[in-house]
Amino acid sequence: MTKSERVLHSISRRIESGSLREGDRLPSEERLAAQFQVSVGTVQKALDRLESARLVSREHGRGTFVSAPTADVSYLRFRDASGQDLPNFIHVRSMRRMKRAGPWSQFLGQSPAYVRIERRISVGGRFELASEFWLREAEFDRLAAADRGALERNIRVQLGQKLALPTQRVDQSIRFERLPAAIAAELGIKADASGLVMEVRGYTLRERPLFYHRVFSGPFSEDLVIVR
Repeated sequence: MTKSERVLHSISRRIESGSLREGDRLPSEERLAAQFQVSVGTVQKALDRLESARLVSREHGRGTFVSAPTADVSYLRFRDASGQDLPNFIHVRSMRRMKRAGPWSQFLGQSPAYVRIERRISVGGRFELASEFWLREAEFDRLAAADRGALERNIRVQLGQKLALPTQRVDQSIRFERLPAAIAAELGIKADASGLVMEVRGYTLRERPLFYHRVFSGPFSEDLVIVR
């Protein structure tokens, strides 16, 4: 690990742990250099990378500040043909702790258990989505202890606000296939019907896997705009 990486990882760990929060000002470059026993140039390289990752913002004449969480990565927001934003109405159906392996464990890595949060999402009353949101048991327990109602809001935003685990990046994939029977029943469509399956993998600080999200939709006829 280089000297600048050592500085970068130390600051990012403090942001991840919550000891540095949104709006906090970091020590001056000179003080950081003395703290880590490196040159000011090395500190500047680390801050450049933190700024590129949107973890901090640098204001000329004022200093370096912890940025707002970037958790609002929108991939389930829609607008109808008239330009009206369609709100998402979320209902939590169940929460289950599981130890069995699957694509969630392959992405999230080793954990004593995982929690699957099953939700139903009404998009503006126009059509329904079924959602499975997977977290490691440790993150789920911390989030539920902080705010049980968080599960019926944007979980990614709550992870950023309550646990200082902002979503830095997501990978998304979609496919069209026969829906699982339980999902088809939840959406009120035929058991052998095909539908859209979206998989979303979310990463937090230092590219650490944070959540695995799977969303299902049956057919619908409206033209909708995906809001970015």
